Amino acid sequence: MSRDGDPIAPLGLAALGLDEDTARLADEVVARIARNAPARDHDGDPEHGLRADVRELALLGVTAARLPRSAGGAGLDYPGLVELQILLARADSNATQALRTHLTLSDRTARALARGEDTPWAERIAAGELVAGATTETGDGASGSVGTSLVRDASGGWRLTGVKGYATGTGFADWVRVLASDEDGRHRVATVRVDSPGVELADDWDGVGQRLTTSGTARFTDVAVAEDAVDLGEGSASDRLGNHDAVLQLTHLATLAGIALRVRDDAVGWLNGRRRGFSHASTAVPADDPQIQERVGTLEGLAQAAVVSVREAARLLAADLDRPAAEQTLDGHLAVTRAQLLVPALTLQAAQSVFEIGGGSLVDARLGLDRHWRNARTLSNHNPVHLKARALGDRALRGGTLPEIWYVGTRKDGA
Repeated sequence: MSRDGDPIAPLGLAALGLDEDTARLADEVVARIARNAPARDHDGDPEHGLRADVRELALLGVTAARLPRSAGGAGLDYPGLVELQILLARADSNATQALRTHLTLSDRTARALARGEDTPWAERIAAGELVAGATTETGDGASGSVGTSLVRDASGGWRLTGVKGYATGTGFADWVRVLASDEDGRHRVATVRVDSPGVELADDWDGVGQRLTTSGTARFTDVAVAEDAVDLGEGSASDRLGNHDAVLQLTHLATLAGIALRVRDDAVGWLNGRRRGFSHASTAVPADDPQIQERVGTLEGLAQAAVVSVREAARLLAADLDRPAAEQTLDGHLAVTRAQLLVPALTLQAAQSVFEIGGGSLVDARLGLDRHWRNARTLSNHNPVHLKARALGDRALRGGTLPEIWYVGTRKDGA
């Protein structure tokens, strides 16, 4: 199945550029992830099966697919990488969210290679190593400030100390990239192995959704950081900050689109073969009922609208990222911001209305249909829609510019 066909038809990994044998093995892993997703959400995945499945995908080369073939990847373009995110989220949205930092870094690594730059990440990613991020700090810190410190010790080496919240994917990863502030107040990104002395990772995320992403607390206590493992923070020399932020935000939207697709799939799967219904229904078989068909058709339309919106934003963002930084228009950033108004609403509507295709059986916790709403609600709250809408309205009415990065924290003008 190619991306030129039915927008909501399931894609195999061969359609995204993986060789046939590898794609077959990887598709089996993705199918297993999808099959086990409801039970894992219900039971908490005590055996860490999702982590093992994601690791298997990494060893098969799926998480390196954005790299060029010459560097051990599959040569996916950026829209293809977004398609991969949707595919994984359709199986289990936790998988895409846990890989958010990794897949973002794989895109930046592929772009660096295209510019002829050397980077250690190409070899690591191609070998199946995974990367997570630790950026956000909880509490009353000022908006845009970074309390985690990166300082020189007596011998001239770097030392990292601080606490991060919502350190998504650290339980899946070999490395973690940590946003810190150096002695001059500049933002830096320090990369350390997750098993380094002084690194403590707690799987204490207690949100209503996305429960298996290991988005917990990360503590760094006097952690040694290699000289070549420190980068300038917030964006890169090749990307406008708004486009760098848009890549991160589009991962959330791709995950939401995958959830919308899975809602549709679960509705069809539940109805197929079902004979039990209500005495006053229009038909004896639920799937023959015009009212049920209308509801499933609505789910299909909602899923397609979400997917198409994400794909168009990915296309525009890719076109802008392919330009030199000085020529980037931020059209992609604008497209992603607009999509952030649409995709969460579509997915939340689908996740709510799926319960209208049946009766009490649908709320059986082991079916896990409630996870779709909980996961979509959790992802949507990362970027409050009303703030995006206000920024877009200000741009349309007053010629205002979109913020190129969206900080969270205590504002200086706040009480």
